[in-house]
Amino acid sequence: MTARDFDRTLDALPDDTRTAWLFEGPAARRAAEARARAEGRELRVRSAYKTLLHDVLEDGLLAHAARAVIHYPVVEGCPEDRFRLECYPLHALVSHCEIEFRPRAHAGDGLPRYLVETEARRTEVEVPVRWRDLDDGARALGACGWIEDGQGGRALPTEYEAIFEAVCAHLRAMPLDPLSADEPEGPFFDRLEVAVELPYEDQVLPVGAEVVSLAEAMHEEIYFTALEIFQQRLGLAAGQRSVKAGQVVPLVRRGARPRLEIRSTAARPELDRDQPGRPALDAATQWLYPAQIAAHLAALGGDAYAATSRQGRPVEGRHVAGSGPARLAISAGQHANESSPMVGALRAGRDLAAQGEVSFTLNPLENPDGYALFRELCADNPRHMHHAARYTASGADLSHGAGRHESAIRDLAHARLPAEVHVNLHGYPSHEWTRPLTGYIPRGFGQWTIPKGFFLILRHDPAHEDLARTVLRAGLEALEGFPELAAQNRRMLDLYRRYVGAESFEVHAGCIPFTVSATSEALYPVTLITEAADETVGGEDFRIAQEGQYRVVRAVAGMLRRAGTA
Repeated sequence: MTARDFDRTLDALPDDTRTAWLFEGPAARRAAEARARAEGRELRVRSAYKTLLHDVLEDGLLAHAARAVIHYPVVEGCPEDRFRLECYPLHALVSHCEIEFRPRAHAGDGLPRYLVETEARRTEVEVPVRWRDLDDGARALGACGWIEDGQGGRALPTEYEAIFEAVCAHLRAMPLDPLSADEPEGPFFDRLEVAVELPYEDQVLPVGAEVVSLAEAMHEEIYFTALEIFQQRLGLAAGQRSVKAGQVVPLVRRGARPRLEIRSTAARPELDRDQPGRPALDAATQWLYPAQIAAHLAALGGDAYAATSRQGRPVEGRHVAGSGPARLAISAGQHANESSPMVGALRAGRDLAAQGEVSFTLNPLENPDGYALFRELCADNPRHMHHAARYTASGADLSHGAGRHESAIRDLAHARLPAEVHVNLHGYPSHEWTRPLTGYIPRGFGQWTIPKGFFLILRHDPAHEDLARTVLRAGLEALEGFPELAAQNRRMLDLYRRYVGAESFEVHAGCIPFTVSATSEALYPVTLITEAADETVGGEDFRIAQEGQYRVVRAVAGMLRRAGTA
């Protein structure tokens, strides 16, 4: 076990500090400035995270402007729109001002700078960043602390960066001894808890589900950097989802002072928080407990099949035979922090079973170990994305499980019903996803950094293109015909387009994004993947997400039934 306290940089600034950029929330920064004034000193404490956004809001740079041009820096070696993305969601926060973004090359001397131009003034905003060498040999321009005093400007080590670097050092040095001789490629630990306490408050923004959270950003940095370190140590390619180091659990909470504790523990499924019953599904506004999912699944009838997760939890499915030739595979919960699919899948399964014509398999919770972690993390931070619950307890994506443990559930479903079409229900972040210390844009997930509404992904064997296009059309039309979702998508797309220059997707009816690729998947010729912006929402946003999931499954099943597909 590793445990260490860290000094808070805000409390130990040199007396001659004029301006400091720190990882702190607005209230703590203003309090530090007030203390300095009381001591007869002038001090400005600015945010090292999303600097332009904070400066605009805190200094009123656009308070009386009807129009503004923000020239954002373009730094060689970074994605062109990286510093434009850092301004999100500024348009929605200063809706009285029409903002235009223009790129300008960073000359390489000093810190990158924004230039904010209005009718009344021109303001330059410096962004404290430094290059970091990553474990796979790449480099990233990450946020950092910075200080200006009588000697000029320089990088200032902060507790936020020090905690992250201490975690990385531990992960690089820890032994990788397999838990089992028959799995020499891992896992090497059952549950590695990285407990971090940070004295920062979240900033909830009045824009959708947006929140500025240094705690959430730390969770993202720890979890995905851990995967990257283990990929490199095991000789795997960057982004390879088959890495099986074990379950990495960042527990990032608010505390009185910065603290880090790393400990290896055993999973305790018997301590799961669960709740029995069969709550109504149609207007559900929050995620379900596993016992509730199991009860709704059992009510479908049909034939049960099951696997067991790595940590010993049941992974259940049902095969319901219909009277017609149409066949459909339905799955949810592959990535367990995406919680609207479970409700939508069960609703659709209930209706299809009652109708009795379409044969289908339903796996409503494919990754119960991840789902247990999701519920645990939600108890502390119910609005966060919780990507540590994304993959299985082995550390790998369920689709890379080689038929072991929970990944066997798909093989069991296919053995009972080799359907032509698989509807695989998913979600993605409902608010901005960042990794500020390693390049800001999440590595390998750049297209998901800002929500753009309910999204469809079609993958198909080239020999089944006609069926695939018909499946896609059914899903698109179902979403287009859902007024609340279509309106939500338009709002998200409008904001998305202000920060992302080039779109990597098509848009149906002006509001439903989608992509198509001719790619053969392992089991099914045609796979339609849903992506609801549901990490992590509740209330009406959750209802819209699960309703969208439900409508897509029902629409595809209805199309197959009418077509008489066998």
